[in-house]
Amino acid sequence: MRSEIYGSAVVPVGEGQTVTYTLLCDEAGAAGVLGCEFYGVEVAMGGEKESRPRLTASKTSVGALLEKLVRGCVTPMGLGDVVDDWLTQ
Repeated sequence: MRSEIYGSAVVPVGEGQTVTYTLLCDEAGAAGVLGCEFYGVEVAMGGEKESRPRLTASKTSVGALLEKLVRGCVTPMGLGDVVDDWLTQ
């Protein structure tokens, strides 16, 4: 699995903490046959980290999700709820 930092935001609480948003990329293939890539996200802040791998095969869609996460300063604790909402849109 590959990963690529997408962006970061500072959570405006107390002194503020930096949240890092990462694009996850997993190539799926079977029996040596090259498959497509599946994308997911990871959110990290301090010692906390949550990830949701293999959400979609669309890099454009996962890019829109990452943009929403950055704009909303979503923390690892809130990632699951935001992803669940995004999946049901």
